[in-house]
Amino acid sequence: MSEQVVFQGRLAFEKLKAESDKLILLEVGAPHCSACETLKPLLHQLAAEQDGNFYLVDIDMTEEPDLAIEFGVRSAPTVLLFKGDRLIEKIAGLKPKKFYSETIQKSLYSNARDI
Repeated sequence: MSEQVVFQGRLAFEKLKAESDKLILLEVGAPHCSACETLKPLLHQLAAEQDGNFYLVDIDMTEEPDLAIEFGVRSAPTVLLFKGDRLIEKIAGLKPKKFYSETIQKSLYSNARDI
């Protein structure tokens, strides 16, 4: 049985950040955002393809505005990559799947750095 890799909400994000050293992709979206609806299945597909190498957490910025403000998210969709408490990458807007895949690979196999 495979481990759950897709989560929702701030509580799940905070728990994963505190308890795991895996890469966490925080996808910040909004209900009115068509680009977010395009991005969500793409990120879910990458999570499935990576076989548990990272966690994906979906956040609705209309329900979690404080989290969006805390990380300087100004538009949806925005993807934030974390290792522990450290933000290592921030991707604003919709990008091609290959871009996310390459960024995830780079983040998985490089040392965490602050941006």
